[in-house]
Amino acid sequence: MGEYLGGIQIYTSFYYFGCAILGALVGAYYKFPLFFLAIPLLFFKKPRIGLAFLIFFIVNLGFVGNVTVKTEFVGVVKSVQNNSSILKLSYFDGVNWKKLGFDVLLYNEEKLDTIVYFKGELRRRNSYPFYYAKPTYLATATNYNSFKHRIYNHFEAFRRYVSKINPFYESLFGSAARDEDFIQSGLYHIFCVSGMHVSLLYLFALSIVKLVTHRKFLRIILSLLFPTIFVIGSGMNLPAFRALLMLVLSSIFQLADYKINPINTVSIIGTAMIIANPEIVYSLSFYMTFFATIGVLVCDNKILTNVGGFLGSAPYVSLINPVNPFSIVGTIIVSIPVQIIMFGLTISYLLFSSKMYYLSSFVLYALSPFAWFVKLVAQTLSKFPTIPRHPSITIAFALTYVIFIAIVIENKRGTNLNMVPRNI
Repeated sequence: MGEYLGGIQIYTSFYYFGCAILGALVGAYYKFPLFFLAIPLLFFKKPRIGLAFLIFFIVNLGFVGNVTVKTEFVGVVKSVQNNSSILKLSYFDGVNWKKLGFDVLLYNEEKLDTIVYFKGELRRRNSYPFYYAKPTYLATATNYNSFKHRIYNHFEAFRRYVSKINPFYESLFGSAARDEDFIQSGLYHIFCVSGMHVSLLYLFALSIVKLVTHRKFLRIILSLLFPTIFVIGSGMNLPAFRALLMLVLSSIFQLADYKINPINTVSIIGTAMIIANPEIVYSLSFYMTFFATIGVLVCDNKILTNVGGFLGSAPYVSLINPVNPFSIVGTIIVSIPVQIIMFGLTISYLLFSSKMYYLSSFVLYALSPFAWFVKLVAQTLSKFPTIPRHPSITIAFALTYVIFIAIVIENKRGTNLNMVPRNI
């Protein structure tokens, strides 16, 4: 998955991640015959190359083809994002109920894990999910209450509670930011639910758990509990779910005392997610969360991590919005206030869950100066000039990102080689 060779870090899993992406992209237009799965056997003397081909063909063959189904459907809400729901469905073929095998978009925002039944058809689109529901009749179960459903409802109640004190808070605790200043400032990635939120909550939980137990296994397992609840409560959106999976995998390696480069950890998660759901590569948020994370992890310098995160997301942001180049500075300025607010919101949520509403409100009001400062920075940056949206801008950002990553890795390579002892 990743090892040192003469002082040079080999990001093996990243190459497999790239093969998985390529296999899915090709799969949207052409699916190879099933016997192509035997091709990796030709590389039995070079197992890494053989595994790369195997991942490519598995993903390619797993990509959903053209589907024309007009019948009855039933399933559950798998995730909630952008005021819509992503469904995991089964369909009735006239005799039996069968699993559909791919995600379907519903242009209604339903609560997580809600049971949905509808009659109608599926229509194709050009992004993830590749199909959306066109119902002639739709109904949801009102007397069904699962574990995930209860958690999501509880977070919804807390978001309504904090929004009465300051609408800004709910955007940091599971609700998508809708303020135009946040979007124009280029700080949108901070205010929408992302991997940063999950990581901060993990660090907060870890610091609390350390006070209770020093046992490694219990410390790691208990520290994952609250981030897991947060991801469920925020609707299981892609960036947060990716961050949670990365924390879980890192914890498994930690328990096994196996050292692995974080970039390889991200790549393993990305490869697994593509194998499980190849259509996901046609989601912009998929690329933004993974390549921004890689841009951050590849850097050791605090300032460069912000540059790497910016360049990792900029190509995809530029496809839908103008890019604010000053957001790099803004991210550095607001990073500490945002962390303080996140920790405060976590404490407020725990007090709210314990029905200590006055104390919960007190914490929220105490956070007001930090919220005011962050909003002031966003409002100021929103007035700065932006780089217009254009395909050439997207290509330029992508090339800049590749060059940036190459330079950082080359510098690391030189540093590692200089550290290797030499016999004179």
